[in-house]
Amino acid sequence: MSSPKHNAAPKRRKKTPSGPPPLRDSASEAIGHFLATLDGEPCSELYDMVLHQVEEPLFKAVLDYTQHNQSHAAAMLGLNRGTLRKKLRQHGLLAESEPPKPKRATRRGKAPTAKTAASKSANSKTTSKGKR
Repeated sequence: MSSPKHNAAPKRRKKTPSGPPPLRDSASEAIGHFLATLDGEPCSELYDMVLHQVEEPLFKAVLDYTQHNQSHAAAMLGLNRGTLRKKLRQHGLLAESEPPKPKRATRRGKAPTAKTAASKSANSKTTSKGKR
């Protein structure tokens, strides 16, 4: 009798991390739960709703990770910085500062003068050139 040969190395079990389940699993579970709660009610624009629901926490997490550096966050997300800013505005995550003040002071016109009835009629005659 010959003994069985064990040529293959013993298989090692992968250690599962004690952290949260993979994002794919969490999304699948959440979407399945949402659909189950519809209870036959119609649903439209589900794709846009899911993206909108997922984008906001994604942007918050990446901004926190990059210490609110939008250039690094955009690079990490694979977005243009302008696109990231647009999406942050859509989600109300962009801290808008006051609009920039003009570099030059605006011209100040002359103080408005009170027009008299005589000056108004004189102005109306001069502005209606060519009409008889």
